[in-house]
Amino acid sequence: MIDPVPLYSTTIPLAFFIWGPVFVVVLYWLVGAWSNRQGVPRMLESDWDGYSVADVEKLFSLYGETRRARYRNRVLPADVACAFTYAIVGAILIAGLTTRGQPLWVAALCGGGWLIGGLCDVAENLAVARLLDRYPRVAAGDVAFASAMTRLKLVLFSLGVIGALVAAYLAFRPLAA
Repeated sequence: MIDPVPLYSTTIPLAFFIWGPVFVVVLYWLVGAWSNRQGVPRMLESDWDGYSVADVEKLFSLYGETRRARYRNRVLPADVACAFTYAIVGAILIAGLTTRGQPLWVAALCGGGWLIGGLCDVAENLAVARLLDRYPRVAAGDVAFASAMTRLKLVLFSLGVIGALVAAYLAFRPLAA
């Protein structure tokens, strides 16, 4: 007798485990392209080593008034939308894996990087917006918070990519058996 394939909930379709992460990566790339098109390379938001008050002051002075305004009003809202999107995709990955019978801790390891990383990205963008609003007075505490959120976001986003790959494997594994 042939063993039937386990019947899973169709609330979150299998295709989401492929197209959700693909959408996140494409959206992340599009926000970077939008930023470059605005003439505002995202130097702070991709600094793995963190940044200091001097780094922020130097970068903001190089941007000038026009590019700082573009950064604040065009680039940061797009980045916040991207951050919320990948946080939502991380949450849906967690829900999708738990409805397919995976333990919550496994699902949280797979989708938690993007879920928490997206929230850190939102916090980072709010901190950078605060820095832009208060420029030329740059507070060390604001820079330290923004820098810490940047570093945490980058690590969690990277772990989220790995988690999304594992989530797709776990979601499709029963079909291959």
